[in-house]
Amino acid sequence: MTNPRHPNLGSDTWKAFLVIVGAWLLAAIGLFNEWLLAPDSLPDDQCAGLGFGCVLTPQDNIQFMALLFGVPATIAWFSVGAIATTLLGRFSNLKWWWIGLLSLGICLLVVAATLKAVERMI
Repeated sequence: MTNPRHPNLGSDTWKAFLVIVGAWLLAAIGLFNEWLLAPDSLPDDQCAGLGFGCVLTPQDNIQFMALLFGVPATIAWFSVGAIATTLLGRFSNLKWWWIGLLSLGICLLVVAATLKAVERMI
């Protein structure tokens, strides 16, 4: 007996995963644009840096927050996205774009919970 191949596996799963990748790229491009537009200096009466009453410049602050929150968010985003897309593709008869949108919603919820957990640890 042969194993029947599910009709939604294969390229449809990759198309749905590209919805998640595209949303992540939009967020990354937005963050990069925000970093480019942020000032890289402070007013004259403040010193730049960490400690001893100094503060980070807005550009440095964006880099610091991107490292602190962006890495856990990216790991959660792609892990949950791959799992959700694969499971929805295997066990549902939805079109690839519905699978992508549902996976995107699941990713947004899990990443919001992940960022909240990281925020509580700080």
